[in-house]
Amino acid sequence: MRASLLAAGARQFASRGIGPVSVEELIAEADVSRATFYGLFSSKYSLLEGILNPVFDIAIRSIRELSSRPTEDAVDGLIDVYLSLWDTHRDGLLLIPLVDQETFRHFEPQHRALHSALLELLGRVERSELLRNGSAPYSLKVIARTAVQLLRVYDGHPAAAALFRDAMRGLLLRAH
Repeated sequence: MRASLLAAGARQFASRGIGPVSVEELIAEADVSRATFYGLFSSKYSLLEGILNPVFDIAIRSIRELSSRPTEDAVDGLIDVYLSLWDTHRDGLLLIPLVDQETFRHFEPQHRALHSALLELLGRVERSELLRNGSAPYSLKVIARTAVQLLRVYDGHPAAAALFRDAMRGLLLRAH
C-alpha cells in the first residue's frame, strides 16, 4: 500500500504539481482508504518526502563517493548519477523543479546537503582548471537548469545515455 501511494503521488505530483493534488485523488488512484493513507503519511507533504528523500539520499551519497576518483572521472560519475536516478527515480527527479517555496522547507536540509556535495565536487574540477566556464557555482547552475531537461529531451532515444553524457560533458568540461 505504501508503494502504491508513493507511485500514485509521484505520478500525480509530477504531472500536475504539488498544490493541486488532493489526498482524495491520491487515495483514489492508489485504491487505499483514507485511514490507510493517514496511517502511513501525516499529509501529502509527508508522502512527497517519501518520494523525494530517497532521491536526495542516493544523490548525496553517490556524489560524495566520487571524491576519491580522478577529477574528470568524477564528472563522468556525476553524469552517471543523473542517468541512474533517471532510470530508478524518474518521477522524483521531475518533481524537484516543481517544489514551491512553501514546500521547499520540507526539503531544505537535503537540498543544502546536495548543493554542498555538488559544490565540493565541482570545486575540485574548478581547481583542476577543467570546467568550461571556470566556476563551480556557475557549473552547479548549469547542472540544475539543464540535466533533467536534457534527460527529458533524450528520453526514449536509443542512444539516450550517450547523448546525455556527451551533452553534459560539453556543458561542463573544457575540450582538450
